[in-house]
Amino acid sequence: MRLYLIGMMGSGKSTLGKRLANELGYKFIDMDLYIEETSLKTIEEIFHDYGEAWFRAYEKNTLKDFKKMDNVVIATGGGVIKDKSNKELMDGKCIYLRVPSDILQKRCDESSIVRPLLKTKSIEEIFNERKDLYDYFKDIEVLNIDIEEALDNLLKELE
Repeated sequence: MRLYLIGMMGSGKSTLGKRLANELGYKFIDMDLYIEETSLKTIEEIFHDYGEAWFRAYEKNTLKDFKKMDNVVIATGGGVIKDKSNKELMDGKCIYLRVPSDILQKRCDESSIVRPLLKTKSIEEIFNERKDLYDYFKDIEVLNIDIEEALDNLLKELE
């Protein structure tokens, strides 16, 4: 099975994804890191050198790579849901990690990860653009304020 974690930047896709993969005995993949390793560029460099459209096309091709894998938890990039056709490539369970915007902002402020989109838009603006898309993609929704509680709730949902 493939489990795709979707949600805003700072929603805990990588953190919760690692824990979930460990609990299930699955492999964990951080999609952004996978893209950086295969493209030999950072996400920030890709956005700067080629733009968001090129990045989104690369992201779509990466989803095709994942279709060949099994027993894997994939922390997707926050914007993978911007292309509705990606849903058919994400054949498995899509798990939406919902987090209130004030907590997302705090997590992003405290993170060392560079978030190119935050240079031009606020967390709230990005969320408002994407909220209907998260609903479109999700099979399961989990509130992720506390990692332990979110993991327990998610494991129950997957039983």
